[in-house]
Amino acid sequence: MNINDLQSEFRNDPILNHFEDFGLTVNSVGYKVITPNKKIATGNRSRNYKFYFKRGKITDEFKIVYITNGTGYVQFQDRPEMEIGQGKALIIRPNQVYEYYHVNDTEWKEYFIRFEADEIYFKLLNELFNDNNQVIEVGFNEEMIRLFTRAVDIVRNGLKSSQVYLSGLLLHILGLITFESNNSAINRKDLYLIEKSKIIMNEDLLEDIQLTDIARQLNISYTTFRINFKKYVGVGPAKYLNELRLNKSQQLLQETTHSIKEIAYMLQFSSIEHFSTIFKKQFGMTPKEFRTM
Repeated sequence: MNINDLQSEFRNDPILNHFEDFGLTVNSVGYKVITPNKKIATGNRSRNYKFYFKRGKITDEFKIVYITNGTGYVQFQDRPEMEIGQGKALIIRPNQVYEYYHVNDTEWKEYFIRFEADEIYFKLLNELFNDNNQVIEVGFNEEMIRLFTRAVDIVRNGLKSSQVYLSGLLLHILGLITFESNNSAINRKDLYLIEKSKIIMNEDLLEDIQLTDIARQLNISYTTFRINFKKYVGVGPAKYLNELRLNKSQQLLQETTHSIKEIAYMLQFSSIEHFSTIFKKQFGMTPKEFRTM
């Protein structure tokens, strides 16, 4: 999935699930990208991307919004406006009147998930994310991105009996938000930049990613980027990107009908032979053997 391709919400079809009553029920997942100064049509008029508080928004479900780019604001009824932006998670509880919007001279990127909770989880989540803990600093977190994108893939592909899997992903997301909000290490500049680079790699995985361009986006030299990346991640950025592509190829082989050749070129491998060679080196079998296994 390339987040730059589309702005979409994918609804989970309960007919495809045999474990609906699992404590946490995911209703939909999605992502949104809004380019600077973009407007949307409303009848014969156009308006900025903004929810107006006089009308407000209210929902009977929980919603988590994870922001990876941009600056904006959120306001809950009878509470002051708060700034939100990249690296922040916004937790919206059921039946809350609220609005949130972004400053439209900057690009905005967000992932979101809507879900319902049974009585036990409902009480726990309302206590955990009370009025003083609904905008949470979690920093750039590649694992969070992977969880959201995996949830999108599951719902978009309509996989059967997915609710159990989605509930597990949701619990992981909630755990990460709680964990990261209590760890000051995420505020260190070097780690912040490395996590941002990992997010860029994940979001642009089907593009021709140049590591030197990523370093330039982070406003650091490629040498510094490579040294710090290996320091915090344990492998260099080139090897890490290659492993991301190989892992993505496994998913595409399992869940799509794309040919092996198409997958090789989608993931920017120079040839099907090169792809097959490094795939076998990594996983001990060829892509064809993996698909038929």
